[in-house]
Amino acid sequence: MSMNPARSFASALPAHLWTSLWIYLTAPPLGMLLAAELYVRTRRPVLCAKLHHDNTERCIFRCTYGPAVHAGG
Repeated sequence: MSMNPARSFASALPAHLWTSLWIYLTAPPLGMLLAAELYVRTRRPVLCAKLHHDNTERCIFRCTYGPAVHAGG
């Protein structure tokens, strides 16, 4: 088993030994889903994919946010 999934797959292919390869296929998606769930539960809800709405540019994702109105200008 190595840190590089391609190297582990290349070693497992000729040996027909697939006992540890499942972790490379399941751990990254499960980790991403867990991180996203923790973010949503500990922060405010995610309403749009744009991270920075505090500017004058329009949102390309057609969300409900509009351009920011800057005070004094």
